[in-house]
Amino acid sequence: RTNNMELPSLREVVDSAMGENWKAVVVAFVVAYAVAAVFVFRYPSPFAARVGGSTKWSKRKAREATEEEESFPEPMAKGDLTVEELKRYDGSNTALPVLLAAKGVIYDVTKGRDFYGKGGPYNGFAGIDCSRALAKVSLDAKDLNDDVSDLYAAERDVLNDWCRKFDDKYPVVGKVLGGAFDKS
Repeated sequence: RTNNMELPSLREVVDSAMGENWKAVVVAFVVAYAVAAVFVFRYPSPFAARVGGSTKWSKRKAREATEEEESFPEPMAKGDLTVEELKRYDGSNTALPVLLAAKGVIYDVTKGRDFYGKGGPYNGFAGIDCSRALAKVSLDAKDLNDDVSDLYAAERDVLNDWCRKFDDKYPVVGKVLGGAFDKS
C-alpha cells in the first residue's frame, strides 16, 4: 500500500499562514524592526546603565554621585577581635567601620554599608561571624552564627565562594578570637 498524499509547497504553506499579502506583512515587519532599532540606539533608556549600558543621563548621575560621595571612616586597623569586640562593629554607629566575619576571617565591609549597615538587607551579618548564614544562603536568625559543623559539602562550597568574593572585594582586618574557627 502506498500513500499518494502530496506535501504542499513552501509558497502554499506561507500563503495559508499569512494570506496572499504575505510579502506586505514581511515588509511591514522589517520596517518596524528597523525603526525600533534606530530608536533604541538613538534614544537609549535611562535605565540602560543598570544592565551595563551607558547614557548621558547615567553619566551625569555618576558625576553627581562622585561629587557627593559618601564619606567612610578610615579603614579598620589590622588586628584580631574577640567575638564580643566584633559585635561593636555591627553598622549601628556610622562613625565606626562595619565588619563581618566568615570562616573566622574579619572583613571591613564599610564600603558596602548600604547592604551591611543599619537598615541594610544584610545587616544581620554585620558584627558577627555569619559563616552558617552565608553557607545556607539564609537570613534566618537561627543561621546567623559560625557553626558549620553539620553543613553539607555543597553548603561548604557556597561558603568558600562567599569567602573568595569577600577576599576580592573587602580588606581583611584580622581573625575572630574565641570563635568556631579559632585554632589557638
